[in-house]
Amino acid sequence: MKKVEWNEGDIGSHECSRCRTLVQTRYELRTVQMQGTQIAVPDVLVAVCTQCDHTVQIPRQSIAQLREVGAGK
Repeated sequence: MKKVEWNEGDIGSHECSRCRTLVQTRYELRTVQMQGTQIAVPDVLVAVCTQCDHTVQIPRQSIAQLREVGAGK
């Protein structure tokens, strides 16, 4: 299986839970709120629905960034 590294501005496709369909996504840097905490992590690469602007996916390469912040809480 090929490992994919995403970059800001890349285009992909994912299922959007708000639109309830397969949509085109754009990879952007956004602030991500850690679930169940008041911690907000800035500049996390995420996939964003181009139809409703909802974050639909966090790529594997961003998980380490979130874990690092979560470990320090």
